[in-house]
Amino acid sequence: MLRRERGWAFYDQEPDIWEIMDTDQGRFFLNRVSNASQSEEPPQCYGGIVADPMGLGKTLTMIALAATDLESNGSQMDADEESHLDVPTTLIVVPPPLIGTWEEQLSEHVVEGGLACRRHHREGRLTSTSELAGLNIVLTTYHTISAEWSPLNNSKSSVLFSVRWRRIILDEAHLIRNGNSRMSQAICALESKSRWAVTGTPIQNRLGDLATLFKFIRAHPYTDRKCFDTDISRLWKTGEYQEAIKRLKRLSKCLLLRRDKGTVSLPPRRDLQCPVDFSLEERALYDKLRDQTIISIDEALRKDSDSSRSGAYVNVLQQIESLRLVCNLGLHYYTRHAKTSQNTQEVEDWTKIAQSTFNLQRDMGPMACRQCSSTLEITETFLEDPAFMHHSPVFFSCLAFVCAECALRSGQNAGCAHSPCCPMSSVSTSGRSLESSLPDMQPQLGMGLPSKVEALVTDIKALPPNEKCIVFSTWRLTLDIVEAGLAQSSIPSVRFDGKVPQKDRQNIVDRFRNDPSVRVMLLTLSCGAAGLTLTVATRAYLMEPHWNPTLEEQALARIHRIGQAREVTTVRFFVRDSFEQQVIKVQESKKYLAGLLLSPHDNGHANENLGRLQVCSHHLKYAHY
Repeated sequence: MLRRERGWAFYDQEPDIWEIMDTDQGRFFLNRVSNASQSEEPPQCYGGIVADPMGLGKTLTMIALAATDLESNGSQMDADEESHLDVPTTLIVVPPPLIGTWEEQLSEHVVEGGLACRRHHREGRLTSTSELAGLNIVLTTYHTISAEWSPLNNSKSSVLFSVRWRRIILDEAHLIRNGNSRMSQAICALESKSRWAVTGTPIQNRLGDLATLFKFIRAHPYTDRKCFDTDISRLWKTGEYQEAIKRLKRLSKCLLLRRDKGTVSLPPRRDLQCPVDFSLEERALYDKLRDQTIISIDEALRKDSDSSRSGAYVNVLQQIESLRLVCNLGLHYYTRHAKTSQNTQEVEDWTKIAQSTFNLQRDMGPMACRQCSSTLEITETFLEDPAFMHHSPVFFSCLAFVCAECALRSGQNAGCAHSPCCPMSSVSTSGRSLESSLPDMQPQLGMGLPSKVEALVTDIKALPPNEKCIVFSTWRLTLDIVEAGLAQSSIPSVRFDGKVPQKDRQNIVDRFRNDPSVRVMLLTLSCGAAGLTLTVATRAYLMEPHWNPTLEEQALARIHRIGQAREVTTVRFFVRDSFEQQVIKVQESKKYLAGLLLSPHDNGHANENLGRLQVCSHHLKYAHY
């Protein structure tokens, strides 16, 4: 990394993207990716992409890099040739939930007073460049940078854009992959000497995801998206796969650091699959709902108009969610269903079911704004931006999604691409709303625990009393019953879900870590997959398979990561002879991972939904579980 911060290795033995060629005609600079040459020295690139998998200590690595500045004497601030003030400070950009994680890591791994750090966030924002004096690190968020950026006045009123930073580090850098988004443009407009993009998933959907990262680190000539498309993407699209891969590997070898888990000494991890059988009563309930779902799919396939098919598709989504909930709740599903059955049938009134349907789509896979292509994870970074605080995304009955920024910009013109426009409703993208569209459940344990929860509690009871574990589920409903089952067996637990206020979350984590009597933490996947370090636990349970296995791995990486000293066991529950086994098959085959019912760029077009209904029908009718 220090070598990359010295710029292009023109004279080093280790090959780089650019190589100097001295010929009779003079000196030329050869691009070793495309074999093109030029007489002018290419602009320097200081930095690169850190793409280690989850749990390998990317945060600690970047802290160590920032700490190398302490060995130099450069502490003064100077103006550069473009009137930017040069500061010896590293700017670290993170999603809002990770600010506390970075502060915790800095406190744990850096001696007191070693690296002076301050937030530039909300009411704690810097108001003058003079406040940077003596600071080694400034922590800020993507939305803060976007809010302070203005392409018209060069944003010089913002401290962030008034200086040239010693270094910029983007955590979760894949958030800028849409180069046309305001946030991506704002991030790329920041000035610094060194630039690092940190992400465990540099390619999420397409090769172009990498292009924006190369633009951010200013890797000439790939700061220009057209050059990346010409040299790499075009070859892939025209079928010249071997040449495209060769070029991409050469580019990545020079600029991208990705170490596998074998390079770090982690304790072993055992991954267990735990099949559960329904009771006779649970099986009867599941089969009844499955048959109803098959009938709904058959009816949807017979629809002859886009609008009617979209409504039927929404109903099928809700019924498939019911099948998955029965696998977790068993007969307790009746308690929940009595409160919400009226909503599941009223497809015609879109405003009543838009939020719950949106949450289902979000659960099943990635969603993107149909106008700017920003994914949900990007738009969520704007939740706390005052400019959008009173504006919401829009969700259409054809399942098109328009983010809050585009909805605000478009006003009444925010449409779904259908004519006439489909019914629409405002929705919330917050983690709290994701979990709150289903009512809380007060479990009636007189009817006994669901089979899956019974298996969980039995397993936990058999563990040594000093072993801590984490239980993950997509739904709070499941955690309601798990919590009651643990209490019934006198097993203390703490809970961390979207309803827990931000100010209380660290206290819950600290109690789980430090209180020997608390053996279990209950976590929703929406909270547990982002930024938590819980290596005090050695056992993790996934209560149901998720459409997106990456989200599962992010959750499991909370305990199997650097800092873990003991063997880790993960347990994945699933019900035999149920739709859950089809979700697992999708994961295993890696076929359209989160797209069995949703592709990343689905705008609700009827033909696409038709194909997905046919796939669901096949799985429910004919698959041999």
